[in-house]
Amino acid sequence: MRVVMLCMLCFLAVQCGAQGPPKGYDGPIPMAGARRPEFPQVQPRAAPARKIDVGQLQSQADELAKLAAGVPPDIAQLKKGLLAKDLKHNLKQIEKLSKQLQRELNE
Repeated sequence: MRVVMLCMLCFLAVQCGAQGPPKGYDGPIPMAGARRPEFPQVQPRAAPARKIDVGQLQSQADELAKLAAGVPPDIAQLKKGLLAKDLKHNLKQIEKLSKQLQRELNE
């Protein structure tokens, strides 16, 4: 019984898969009276010109370099058991400036 049902199921699956679009079908059916709908033409907008303030980027990069140059001596002091009071603040400022520079260059 199961074999018969399986054979019938396979036969029907093959028959259903063999069906394609109707013969002579050539795409969408044209509208009556050969009238086509009018769609408004939309022109793509040009991307606004991005203006990068090079002076601001340079000042941020200089500040970032200055802060980064101060980290190795603070770490050397840390090896001696002395923690610079502004080390944590400087590291956060370095992170903030780095993110700002990345954001401005990626926009």
